[in-house]
Parts: sequence; structure tokens; C-alpha cells
Amino acid sequence: MASALSARSQRLPTRQRVRNFGRGVTYQVAGLPIAVRSVRRGRTPERVIRRAYSRRYWQPRDWSERSQLALALIIWPFVLIGLQIAFTVKNGREVSKKMGRPVHRQLLDQLQLYLKAGVLPPWYYIFELHRFPDAANARDYFYRWESKAGVLGLFREGVLAPTSELNDKAAFARQCRDHQIRTAPVLAILRDGRAEITASNDDFDTDLFLKPVAGRGGKGAQRWDLAAPGRYRTSNGETFSREDLLLRLAAKSLVTPMLVQQRLENHPDLKALNNGALSTVRVLTCLNEKGHPEVIGAAARMAIGANHVVDNLHAGGIAAAVDVQTGVLGRASNLGADTRLGWLDWHPVSGARITGTRLPMWDDVREFALRAHRGFADRILVGWDIAITPDGPVMVEGNGSPDLDIMQRFVGRGLLAGRLGVLLAFHVSKLRLDARTPA
Repeated sequence: MASALSARSQRLPTRQRVRNFGRGVTYQVAGLPIAVRSVRRGRTPERVIRRAYSRRYWQPRDWSERSQLALALIIWPFVLIGLQIAFTVKNGREVSKKMGRPVHRQLLDQLQLYLKAGVLPPWYYIFELHRFPDAANARDYFYRWESKAGVLGLFREGVLAPTSELNDKAAFARQCRDHQIRTAPVLAILRDGRAEITASNDDFDTDLFLKPVAGRGGKGAQRWDLAAPGRYRTSNGETFSREDLLLRLAAKSLVTPMLVQQRLENHPDLKALNNGALSTVRVLTCLNEKGHPEVIGAAARMAIGANHVVDNLHAGGIAAAVDVQTGVLGRASNLGADTRLGWLDWHPVSGARITGTRLPMWDDVREFALRAHRGFADRILVGWDIAITPDGPVMVEGNGSPDLDIMQRFVGRGLLAGRLGVLLAFHVSKLRLDARTPA
């Protein structure tokens, strides 16, 4: 498994490797206070998880991780100060005006929360810690350097590391089909300049959605609407034949493998909220103590502005928490690193009501997410992106390292202090027992 990951990283473009290295250094800077503090004993979920993170933090696996750690130990004050300046300049006056928290107090909050809880300045604003700027509240949140680069990494490296494929969207679609999990039909897969057509010509007479096989955050996604049989219109009004489209994608696939799917449409009740894009619900599920999946949280994502292609928050969209029992939406906002948008009760383009709206077919969506996780039962934690269509829920993607920022920002509390913390602590402890058990 490790050699496969190493080989994959070697194939990444130089720019991507540099970006990944920089992200790793940032995560090490953020994790330093957590790794130092978490040597304390105790059996609370928070301490179990953070002790595991601390052990992983001080045990770099390769030269890249060792370099990131060494660099972080040198430059952490400069990274902290730089982020404080950048994000306080962007958000300080707005927060001061709305919340009455003076800018100098925000700067002091950020310093204290970093030293006591490992909070970097962007997350001071993302989680609105200026409302309750105490370390105990900040430690309830599970930060991405603890999840993506910490506990979820331990699960991937463990004795029972997952083998199911989530990153390769073509392989993911095949496994969903094998487990009778409904997905958008795959019409073609393009790699290394070659096209594998998986559908008939008639199946192509529909609106198309194109995305990189290994893409994230909606990057590289395209929408091609059917203009006439065999011809498609791009977002800028150009039209191409199916043959020209496949030739363009084949050339692009020499660098970036691409997937062509039938474009899904939302249930009519969601039309006023989706801005012409496909709106999806991120449903977070985790295996419980008996190995059965539980729904931990959910957030509905919506496109706004000139974006009519994807609903991803990283592409400028908004989201609202979903009450997992009722399917009712809370207030919506962006990711929060820029506070100017604030919180919205109404969609900023259509004017449709968001807060209090109940998603259609919610019971079906919740059960669909649980059934999907049973099909990928080698995964402990998964974030499912599910579209609610007129015919019911359809799987769009599965995320093995889900961005917990999304869920925590919109539910307005740290997930480490709730059911997710209990379950992750259970699996971390079980992971250590499995590692000690002889084969």
C-alpha cells in the first residue's frame, strides 16, 4: 500500500508536489501545539484521539514528512504571524462591526487559541471562534490537520487499511454498480489519449457532465448541454459535435484522465435553490462499535452567482446544515474564511427560502447513505455527496477523507465533542489493539 502511494505521488506534476509539500508544512505548524499538549493521560474521546495524533505527528514516515516537520519547527512563528495579518485584514473590521470584538482582541484570541488548541487564524473565522474565544470550545473542533493528516491517515496505514476505491471516480462508479448503489450513468472514460466508450450513441443524446477521474472540489468540472442530437453547447455558447467533444477530451486526458457522465437534475422542489447546477447533500457516516454505519451529520450545498456548473463550497458555493432527523435546513453561508457574506436565510440569487425548508425524500437519502456505506464497509468514515433527483437519491461521489470543516461550520459546533468523537476514539483504540495482535 505504501509503495503504491509513493508511486502515485511520484507521478504528480511538480507544481502539485510543491503545493502538497506546502500544505504539509502548514499542517505541521498547526499541529505542533496539539502534539505537545496531547501527552496527557485520560480516556475521554478527545484525549484518546489527540494522543494518537501526537504519536503520529512525531513519527514521520518518509523524507518528505521529516522535512515538513523540521521546517515547521523553524518557521511556525512566521507562518502564524503571516496568517494573522492576512486574515485579520480581510475579516477583522467586519467581525468588529458585527460582533463588537475589536481587532486587537481578535489578534490576541488567535495567538492564544493557536498556543492552547492549535487553531490557525483562518479557522478562527471559519468556526467563528470570536463568538466564544476560549480554548475549551476550540478543542471541541476536529481540525483538518488532525483528521486528513492525522487520524484518517492512521486508518489508511493500519493493519486493516481500506482497499475500496473512492479517489478514482471510474472505479468508484463500478463498485457502486456492483453493490447496486445508484450513480449517474458513465458514458465514457478517457485516459492517455484514448476513449473507452461505455454507452450507446443514443445514450449520449443528453446533457453531459465532465470531470477529472481524480478531481476534487469541483475543479475541472464542465457542463455540456445537448443543443441538438449529437451536438453540445458549452457554457460560453460554443457548440461541438460528439466526435469533436471526445477528441478534445482525449487530448486533455494525456494530462488529466476524464470521466463523461449523464448530467443529473434535481428534484423540482430544489430548483429554486440550485442556481441551475446540481445541488448535492454531503452526508457524513461513520461505522459504530458494532461495525454498522451511522449518520453523523449532513449539509446541503448550493451554487450561487455566475456558477451554474457545480455546488462545491471551494468553487464559491454555499451550504446549510441539515437536521438529520427531519431533513430541515438551517441558515446558509460560505466556508467562512471571508466573513463578508455572513449567514443567509434566503438564496441570494433566486430569493427562495433556505432556513426551515425541508429537503424532499429525506428519509430515502438517509437510508441511501447508510446502504452506500455498507457497500464500502472497509471504510470507517465517509462523506457521501448525494443528489436528490425526481427519481430518488443518486450517488455522485464518496470522500474517504471528508472535509469536516463543512459539517462543523454549518452545524455550529465541534464534532469531536459529540458522537463522532466517541466513534473515532473507539476505532483509534481498536487500531492499536489490532496492531498488537499477532497475525
